[in-house]
Parts: sequence; C-alpha cells; structure tokens
Amino acid sequence: MENFHYVLKNTTLSKKSKLIENLLKGNHSISNLKNKKGLLFSNAVLTKFIEKEVKHSSSTLTKKEKRSIRTFSSGEQKKALLNYLIENNPDFLVLESPFESLDQTSVKELKERLINLSKKITLIQIISRKEEILPIITHFLGIKKGKITNIIPIDNYRFTEDTVNFNCNIPKPITFYKNIPNLLISLQNVNVSYNDNHILNDINWNINKNEFWQLIGPNGSGKSTILSMIYGNNVKAFGQEVYLFGQKKGSGESIWEIKEKIGYFNPVMLELFQRSTTVKEMVISGFFDSIGLYKTPTILKEKLAVEWLKLLDLESKSKELFQNLSVVNQRLVLIARAMIKHPPLLILDEPLINLDDKSTQIITALINKIAQESNTTIIFVSHKTTKNLQPNFIYELIPSQKGSIGKILKSN
Repeated sequence: MENFHYVLKNTTLSKKSKLIENLLKGNHSISNLKNKKGLLFSNAVLTKFIEKEVKHSSSTLTKKEKRSIRTFSSGEQKKALLNYLIENNPDFLVLESPFESLDQTSVKELKERLINLSKKITLIQIISRKEEILPIITHFLGIKKGKITNIIPIDNYRFTEDTVNFNCNIPKPITFYKNIPNLLISLQNVNVSYNDNHILNDINWNINKNEFWQLIGPNGSGKSTILSMIYGNNVKAFGQEVYLFGQKKGSGESIWEIKEKIGYFNPVMLELFQRSTTVKEMVISGFFDSIGLYKTPTILKEKLAVEWLKLLDLESKSKELFQNLSVVNQRLVLIARAMIKHPPLLILDEPLINLDDKSTQIITALINKIAQESNTTIIFVSHKTTKNLQPNFIYELIPSQKGSIGKILKSN
C-alpha cells in the first residue's frame, strides 16, 4: 500500500492557528490519519527540551551521550530530537520547517533520514520555501482559517512566483565619509583557535569599495568569527593582520569609530528590544547607531527616513509601532535603518532566515537594488548560495581539521 505524505505552506498558518494541535489530536479531514498517533518535530519542541534541561538538569534527548543538548550543533540537536520522537513509535510526524537554521550538509543528512523514515510512517511537512519540499511528498494541503479545505495531489498543484519590483530609486545620502580607502577590509593570513578548537586557517580576504560579497559556509565554519573581527570587539583580531578602513585593528581606533562606518543587520538583534518605537523612528535611529530612537532628529533626517519608507511601500505605516509589522516588513525597515547613512560597509548576517518564498524574493530584490544603486560595499552572510542574489564574489569557508580555509567561488 502506497504511503501518502503531505505538505502545506507555513504562510497559511497564523500565529494563533491551532491546526498543528488539531492534527496531533486527530481533529482533521485526513482520513488515513484518523485515530493515529502523531508527534511534532519543530524548533519549538526542541527549545522546550533545552529549557527543561536548564531548569531540571535532565538530559532527555542526550541520555546516552551524557552531554548537554546545548553543546550540540543545530544539526546534532535535530538528529537527537528525531531519534527521541521515533523511539516513541508515532504513526505520523508533523515536520515544522525542519531544515531551518541548518547548513547544507546537515540539510542533506536530515533529508536522507526523513526519506527513509517515510517508508514506515506518514510525514506532514510544513514549509516556508518550495525548495524544501521532500521528494516523497504526495499531496498538498490547502488551508483556510486554520482548517484543511482541500487535499490536492502534489503533481496538480502549481506554485506561483511573483516578480518583485521597487518603484523608487535608493534615496541619496546626506551623510558623507572622509578618507575612506579603496581597500575597505583586509584579512591577511588570519588564524583563530580557541584552545584545541581550530576555527580559521590562513584566511586571506580583501574587500574593496563598491563590491558585493556573499560569505558562505556551514555552521561552525567561522562566519561569525570573521564578522566579530570586523564589526565586533573580538580580541583574536588584535596582533593579526586585520585592516579596517586603512587602519590595522588595535592601532588606536575605538570600536565606535569602526561601527559608525558600518551598517549592520541580524534578525536576532531585536530579541531583547522592548521599547515602543514607530516605524519611522526605527529607520531614523540608524543615524545614531541605536536600535530605537533616543535623540531628536533634524527635519532633513526625518525627510530621508520617509523617502526610505516610500521606497519600501511602507510610508502609510510610518506612525505604526515597529513591533506590529510583519516579519518581512520588519526586516525591510531594519535594512533601511542600516543603510540610511549610506555607510561604506553594510553587513547583512543571515537576513533570509525563517522567511517564506515571497518574503525571500522581496528582501533579495532590495539587497540587489542597494548594490546596484549605491556605493556601499555589501557582505551578505548565509549558509549557502542564494537564488536570484547577484553578488560580484562569493567567499566560501571550507572546514578542515586545522580550521576553515577560504576560497573565492565565483566572480561575475
């Protein structure tokens, strides 16, 4: 008898949707899963196990290894969770964005595991992007208001891709920088180790004005280490051949003198942000290198923020609270915040993580536009190459026993 496996889009689920709960309880219209035992494989479930471990010192997922689950990589954590769920003999698994936050190697390993598992139990996959769909999926679930409305054979379902266009040009800068050399960043024979853990091995990477780079590599390959040497205060940068805007790191410049020349975005930068800030105030705050506005801006700065919101088609939301925006609109605003000064360097750290296809297209289109219409150099950081992104160069970190080596993959 053929096994049926199902897929549905994450975008069809609201934050308050009880669909997953109803699937697990049997309150649904999938006839072959009635009165069957289902379990959930998701980051939320994994987080609960981690929190339980912290509070009660109980290692449910890692009893055999005698290690804390927090010491595992993202791929190892998900593998441990899957093993635990399988041991509980479910009839089906609900897979909520199973590949999010994983590098290419971990994605490949998890896909192979799930494909083999599909021969024994039913899988219901919740996806953000079309490319994530497992090849064993047989049916698409249509969802409306948190309920299954139709079940369509996957071969009969058509995924649509909309073209994303921004109707305005990138606003012109009102902030100008002096004495910015052509060679913005230079890492020469950089090595980083923590005790016996080798992170980077003889990294040589030069980044010039007006270049668009994508930095890729698996989890643990050293991407965050490189960023911290450029943007942060990583002590491993001192005493090495690390040059930022013409000066050797540690030669007297302050961390703030470096940061004022860099626009920075990371999706987790708002985790502890609680202040009630309007959308326009969030964009303006980029002038002051703060998250949220704490100073009175000039009329010119306010005007420029409105121009950025007009570009993003968010002018009508300028007085709304930033926290009330959709995830993709929050990221658009934060990229505008990072760019409002037209900094010499823009660092975008995993800007597409946890986004669906449509949102990915929107953010990618904005980044390409910034690269084409401004003189800002871009470093775009991700686990892998990105569809439709148009970098001039790709710098790949390749792990080895002596630390990751660097390689330029492509130049246009």
